[in-house]
Amino acid sequence: MTTLDLTTRLLAGLALLLGLSRGAGRLATRVGQPAVLAEIAVGVLLGPSVLGRLLPAVHRQLFGGEAQSVLNGLAQLAVALYAFEIGRQLLTPDGGAADQADPADPSGGPARRGGARAPLVLATVSLLAPAAAGLALAPVLHAHRLGGPGVGLDAFALFLACALGVTAVPVLARILQDRGLDRSTIGRLSLRAASIGDAACWCLLALSLWLAGRMGWPQLVGALAGAVLAALLAWRRSRVRRGPRRARSAEAGAVTVTAAVCLAAAVSSALGLHPLFGGLMLGLAGPGTAPGGASPAVTTSCDKSIDKSGSGVAATGGQPAVGQLATVLLPCFFLGAGQQVDLGGSLLDGGFLLLVALLLTVATATKFAACALVGAHYGCPPRDALRLGVLMNTRGLTEIVVLSAGYQAHLIGQRLFEALLVVALLATAAAGPALTLLSGRPRPGLRVAAGTGPADLR
Repeated sequence: MTTLDLTTRLLAGLALLLGLSRGAGRLATRVGQPAVLAEIAVGVLLGPSVLGRLLPAVHRQLFGGEAQSVLNGLAQLAVALYAFEIGRQLLTPDGGAADQADPADPSGGPARRGGARAPLVLATVSLLAPAAAGLALAPVLHAHRLGGPGVGLDAFALFLACALGVTAVPVLARILQDRGLDRSTIGRLSLRAASIGDAACWCLLALSLWLAGRMGWPQLVGALAGAVLAALLAWRRSRVRRGPRRARSAEAGAVTVTAAVCLAAAVSSALGLHPLFGGLMLGLAGPGTAPGGASPAVTTSCDKSIDKSGSGVAATGGQPAVGQLATVLLPCFFLGAGQQVDLGGSLLDGGFLLLVALLLTVATATKFAACALVGAHYGCPPRDALRLGVLMNTRGLTEIVVLSAGYQAHLIGQRLFEALLVVALLATAAAGPALTLLSGRPRPGLRVAAGTGPADLR
């Protein structure tokens, strides 16, 4: 096979990756699944699992060597931009709608009856239940050499607890929007709880990296102090009413924000942290969402449509330019994850399938039961309590980011990384059919202004 130059290989690989990701994403939304699931699957298919087995020469040409290095750089930028978008709306995922009563629920719904405690209790239980199960399972998995080379049981157990406790806020928000639950009581409650839980998971990830010796005391203290400061700034930002902002060039704002995200990610990487931490903290500390739904610094004014395909990182109330860039680049991240796994042989291994079944049961059953019990405690009808357990089990993109960070830091071995990757896909894919079984007639809550939450996120 003729060897092509790097530019040709890179552009051809990007064209294949983005084209397949877009097409698969549109197909996934037609069958009621988030587009991100199909895009992750495309990344795996273009790796050693399928393309590398069927057409190894093509695989090496398009995604090997220098081309893969460039794509990995784009992937890190995508993750930093994605983390920035999440950080911008982490503390107020529903735009404050959770504080409003649901007219269809005379008692005010669980969030109203539990006040500010309900999301916090749900987030705590949603994280602790699977985390406790993961801590109990960790010694067995560590004894079977499923951890990274030289990693201790403490760091391995803490990372496993973090990985099993994650709820993907963007995927959850997309599912809620597509099913008309984004303004329902359980929708608002699950979004707020998932945001609190994910913030705790990022801290657990940093702590596990420190326990494994992947960062020193100064790095850990700096990371946690930065997270606390960013959270305080975000909380203060959410409490202050802002007047009208001056109009600015959307293009100039997007360039400035992207440059700031790159700088924050570079500083984070220089400190020995994953680049996503820099993007996340900048998003927390930066400007919040404008009344129209997005920060003026990252929003273009020409497109006010909602991206029904689910392929945009942010789409309601105007297409954020930074979100659009993350949407384009995120398939590069999924491709990078796909290059690290070879499921072609693993899926035929009975031991691997048993490991997947064990992790899937532990991760989903504990979280489902715990969240359903919390919903019942706060007065949710039985059907809504069960739906709450299903919603909090969506993992998807956030789980893949956490798993990739842990695998690259050698906290877990390749076999466990592959198993947890499959678990994340299966758990998220099961959410749609499970919600359909439990659907009945959804009771929409009070309508709020479009674009006030991250329901438009990936």
